[in-house]
Amino acid sequence: MRGPSLDLSQLRSAIEALAAKLPPGSSAEMTIIGGGAGMMTNLLPENRATVDLDVLECEPPEILDLCCYHAPAVAEALGISPGWFDATPLTMRHMMLPGWRNRCVDVGAFGPLRVKAIGRIDLISLKVIAGRERDLRDLEAMSPTDTERLQIEAALPELLRQGANPEVVEQALARLRSGLGDG
Repeated sequence: MRGPSLDLSQLRSAIEALAAKLPPGSSAEMTIIGGGAGMMTNLLPENRATVDLDVLECEPPEILDLCCYHAPAVAEALGISPGWFDATPLTMRHMMLPGWRNRCVDVGAFGPLRVKAIGRIDLISLKVIAGRERDLRDLEAMSPTDTERLQIEAALPELLRQGANPEVVEQALARLRSGLGDG
């Protein structure tokens, strides 16, 4: 963990404050993953918190630079962790199931910044791939259906063609086959 956790209200406030720092007349779109995406789409429980906002994609790309630049000032102003804005997931696009962009969900507009989150099946997939204790708790809360597990199981091998680590894919498949997410 990088700092104190953020609840949904704090996360929304941080995004609003960050968007307010973007140039007047600018327009941008950001796609998020992780706990923040699950919280903002109500896929994770109301009491769920996160240590950061995981950004998968930002258009236009230069807006991402501005967000990274302004994020520490937002953290200071709001009294939240300086690491609350995380752009490292940009390197994870090869771990996304084919068609993920078509399944994104609109979270809302924060001034000039439109925020989207990955869809349920993609969030489940990333949680299965990561397999950390908090991800397993999230999966339990999300209770993936048999249909969702089978859909992810069928799609995971595609990640190998996208450059995913074969061991990571195999571990994710093993988690799925173990009945992960059964209530």
